[in-house]
Amino acid sequence: MQSATQEKAWKYISIAGDVSEEQGRHLWQVLESALKEAMPGIVEQLDRYSVRDLLHKKEELAQVLARGLWPLLREKALPTELHQNEEVASQREYLRDYRPKPLPGQVTRLRELFPELKDSVCQERLARFDPPDGAEAWFAFPSWETLGGSYHEAVERVLQLLGSKRRFENRVQGKLGLNYLRQTDRSEQAWKLLARQQPECKILVLPVQAGMRHRGRSPRRARLMMAPHEFGLGVFATAILILLHPERLGNQETLMLDCCGDDYSLSGDGHFERVPLFDVEIGGLNLSIFYRNRARALWGSATGFLVETPALASL
Repeated sequence: MQSATQEKAWKYISIAGDVSEEQGRHLWQVLESALKEAMPGIVEQLDRYSVRDLLHKKEELAQVLARGLWPLLREKALPTELHQNEEVASQREYLRDYRPKPLPGQVTRLRELFPELKDSVCQERLARFDPPDGAEAWFAFPSWETLGGSYHEAVERVLQLLGSKRRFENRVQGKLGLNYLRQTDRSEQAWKLLARQQPECKILVLPVQAGMRHRGRSPRRARLMMAPHEFGLGVFATAILILLHPERLGNQETLMLDCCGDDYSLSGDGHFERVPLFDVEIGGLNLSIFYRNRARALWGSATGFLVETPALASL
């Protein structure tokens, strides 16, 4: 049995969606053609001893090619313009008294706050493994379907509870319906994949980083710079994170949090050009909105990571 401190070689789950059969066949043809064109130049740089050694390392060679080609292909697949001007230097840090709480404690607190989670199943034993690269810790989140009939109802409920626990101003009160707030396609798909991966669980376990990885980036650039298995947290998940970890946004000196897993329409007209964000002022915690293409040193984007989790029987 794997110990609590032993690292696991995580297998990542891409959130890009399924590739159609036609797309896969066409890409295979393009890559095969490109390799044929490149091979003469590669062979010219080798001698017969190098070739002999490579021929005896077929499996290892395949692994090396897979690891080396993927970053190059991903770079080519990204838009030519990565909005590099939408990133600024940031010295913002987490507050000293902020530490991710142990996962069992998070789960216990969620069951106290939401009665419908009292007897819910949860894969909290995943916390026995170190989180994957990029993530800071394991976090617990209720599925929004458990807390509301729609994403928007669940958001309103969590924000109301958040306001009962601390000084909080919702600056978009009454404007969080379907016309104003929506999950990004990537975030929506990621939560569905996670729920499918943890069936019958009303409390979902997810490795998360709480903003530092993307500090100083606009939400738009943060989305472009995410790993294939990484996705932004929206208002619902970010509010849960703050509810369980009030120290994360304890005062004005901390790194603030945008919710790049959601889009926001200022006029409710279907033009989703902004994102929600949480920040702290003298009056307390606020939920407001900001342009998704503007970077500020004050903010970072919290994200989750999808990995292939081990069978519970092996934990």
